[in-house]
This record gives sequence, structure tokens and C-alpha cells, in this order.
Amino acid sequence: MTTASDDTAVLNPVAGDDNDLAAELARAAPRRWWNRGTLVLGAVALLLGGFLGGLQMQKHYGTAEAAATPGRPGGARAAGGYGGFPGGGAAPTAPAAAAPTTGRVKLVDGTTIYVETLDGTVVTVRTGGKTTVQTATKGKFEDVKAGDSVSVAGAAAADGTVTATTVTKAKG
Repeated sequence: MTTASDDTAVLNPVAGDDNDLAAELARAAPRRWWNRGTLVLGAVALLLGGFLGGLQMQKHYGTAEAAATPGRPGGARAAGGYGGFPGGGAAPTAPAAAAPTTGRVKLVDGTTIYVETLDGTVVTVRTGGKTTVQTATKGKFEDVKAGDSVSVAGAAAADGTVTATTVTKAKG
């Protein structure tokens, strides 16, 4: 076989069968560019790219918080639990901010306000030096009277008592 140029191969004339020509053409045919190793490496590259992309997404958007199960910190299951902490619970988390307590003031006794909610429950609200009282303008504790509509933000204790950080009085 002689080479006429880089792109064209000239086959020497072969005397004999047509089978010899077919064998010569098969040897000169270009080989496929992929094999099993190429496919495996491509699959590994795709998996690695997906994993690294997932890490970047988690880093950017963070993780979803588990819904808290009553009586179980961090949303742990009742039996079995998740995570590697004793009792099966998840890592301890800071207490979630409680929804504001809204209702009508039944009684103001010293620094304690008793608020009746819409469902008729009376919630004991303790106030302190860091509690702010808001009306249309910033108010004082003395501005809260029985019969006022208020919204109380603060941490609720196990007995239902709320330690107020903010008491907002509705107009009127």
C-alpha cells in the first residue's frame, strides 16, 4: 500500500479473489472512537457532575428544615428517630419564633397581662424591662388596659405562658 496524501490511502492492486479486496478494505476502515471504557468514563463524569452540581445547589439554597413534631425537638420521629444523637433526635435547634398571640385583654395585673384569644383561651403574658409596647406610636405598659385588642410576640413556655418581647395594641 502506498500513501498518496495524508487523507487518502491507495491500495495496491491485489490479484486474486474479491475476498482479499474486502479484507484489505476492512483493515483500512477507520475504527470507532468509543469503547466500553469510554462509556464508563462518560457515565462517571456525568454522575460526578450531578453530585457536584447538587452540592453547589445545597450550598446556595441551604437545607429544608424538618417540620417539628410536638414534643420532639428538630422534628424527630416518635420511635427510632433520625440522626446520631441519643434518643434518636436531630441536632438541637434554637426554638422557633412562636406565632403572635392575638386577642382581647381580660386583665392587667402588675406586669402580667391576661389575653383572651378568639377561641376563648386565656393566655398569661409576662412582660419585663425588654418588652416593648406599641400603639399607633410607641407606648408604655400603662397604655394597655382591659378590653384592648393586642397582639403579643414572644416565647411560649410549656404551660402556655408567653414571655413577651412585643405587645402591639390595636387602635381604638
